Amino acid sequence: MNDDSESPDSDQTELIDQYTAYVNTTLNVSNRRMRNNRFYVLLLSGTLAVLSVLTDTQIIEEVGLLLAGLLGFALCILWYLSIVSYKQLNSGKYKVINSMEDDLPAEPFADEWEILDEGDNWRNYITHTRVERKIPFVLAIPYLLISVYALSQII
Repeated sequence: MNDDSESPDSDQTELIDQYTAYVNTTLNVSNRRMRNNRFYVLLLSGTLAVLSVLTDTQIIEEVGLLLAGLLGFALCILWYLSIVSYKQLNSGKYKVINSMEDDLPAEPFADEWEILDEGDNWRNYITHTRVERKIPFVLAIPYLLISVYALSQII
C-alpha cells in the first residue's frame, strides 16, 4: 500500500495549502494596514474639526492649542512610522511568497511584480506605500501651523 504522505502529489498539495495560507496572512496584514490608516485619518481630521470649533467659540486657550498641535504632529509621525513598518512586514512576506513560488508550477506574484517593474518605474506602477507615506505629512501641516500660531500667541 502506497503512503500518500510521501507521494509527489501529496507534497505539492501540502505546499499549495501552505502557500494559500501564507498568502492569506499577507491579505490580513493589508487589511490591518487599511484599518490603521482609517483610524489615523479619522482621529487626526476629527481632532482638527474639534479644534476648529473650540477655537471659534474661544473655549480653548493658546496653551491647549499648542498641546493639541504638538500631539497631532506627534501622531502624524507615529502614523508614518506605522506605514513604514507595515511596508517592511509586507516586503518580507512577499519575499517568502516568491521563495515558495519557486516550487510551484506558476509564480503569479513574482510575474506580476516583474510586469510592474518591481515598482521602480512610477509611470508603470506607483506603489501604494509611496502615496500612503505622504498622507501623514499632509495632515501634519495643519498641526504644525496650529503649534506655530499658538506658540506665537503665547510668546
